[in-house]
Amino acid sequence: MFRMKIWFNCLLCAFLLTSAYATKAASLEVTLLGTGTPKPDIHRFGPSTVIEANGHYFLFDAGRGASIRLKQANIPIQQINHIFLTHLHSDHISGFSDLWSTSWIWQRQQPLHVYGPKGTNAFAHHSYQAHSQDIHFRTKNTGLSESASQLQSKEINDGEVVFEKDGIRIIAFLVDHKVVAPAFGYRLEYGNRVVVISGDTTYSENLIKYAQNADVLIHEIAAAMPAALKNNIKLQKILRYHTTPEQAARIFRKTRPRLAVYNHVLLFGIKEDEVMQKTGEHYDGKVMMGQDLMKIKVGEKISISK
Repeated sequence: MFRMKIWFNCLLCAFLLTSAYATKAASLEVTLLGTGTPKPDIHRFGPSTVIEANGHYFLFDAGRGASIRLKQANIPIQQINHIFLTHLHSDHISGFSDLWSTSWIWQRQQPLHVYGPKGTNAFAHHSYQAHSQDIHFRTKNTGLSESASQLQSKEINDGEVVFEKDGIRIIAFLVDHKVVAPAFGYRLEYGNRVVVISGDTTYSENLIKYAQNADVLIHEIAAAMPAALKNNIKLQKILRYHTTPEQAARIFRKTRPRLAVYNHVLLFGIKEDEVMQKTGEHYDGKVMMGQDLMKIKVGEKISISK
C-alpha cells in the first residue's frame, strides 16, 4: 500500500510538472495577413489576421486578398477551419468566398465554421447559394467532398466563449463601432498567452475590460491632418467611429499589453511616423505599426519577423 502511494505521488508530481511546463512553454504565432481598409492598396490588403495555437489556425476577418497572403505566409489554406468575423462591413468579408471555396478545392476536410454578429447566418446561407453551381460541378466532376463545402455559421454574443478546445479559448466581446452594431473584438487564450483583436471600434471600455493581461493587443487606428478634416463632414463622421492615436494611447495605458500593434490603418493626409509620434506623446509602452505579412511570435519573449 505504501509503495502504491509513493507510485501515485510520483505520477501526480510528474503530471503537475508536465502541465506547468506546458503552460509556461505555451506560445502563439500571429500573422497579419492584411492591415488595410476599403481603399485598394497593393501594400495593405484587406483586414485579416491569423493566429496559430497548438497546431490550429484561426482566421479573424477575411478581407481582400486573404488567400494570397496565406500563400505568401506559407500557411496551408486547407487548415483554416474557423473564421471569426468582427462585423460585416465589406472590407472585412470581401475575401471570404475566395478563401472558403479555395480551401475546399485544396482539400479542406471539414465544413468551414463561421462566427460573427447578427447577419452572419444570412451571409453564410446566401454565400452558399451563390456558389451552389460551382459546388455541384466540383463534387460531380472532381470527387470533392460535398459535406466539406458546407458553411456552419453561428451568431455570437458579448462575453461568449465561442471556441474552446485543446487548451484554446476564444471569447467574443462587443466594441463600439457606433453606427455599425453589433461589432465585436476577440480574445484568444492559450496557456498563459493572450492575444486580443479589436476589430473596428472607437474608444471602448468593454474592449479595455477584455484586453487586460494581453501579451499582444492588435488595434485599429485612424487619423487625419486638421487640414483634411476641415469642412469635410464625411471624414469627420468616419473618424467618430474609429480610434485616433490619442484614444489608442489611452486604451494602451489602461491595458498595458506587452506589445500593441496598429491594424486597419486608416490615414488621411498624415504619415505613419506622425501617427507613431502622436501615440508616443501619450503612451510609453511598446507600439508598432502593423504591416502585411508581419509575424509575431508570442512566448516568453515576443519576436517579430516578416
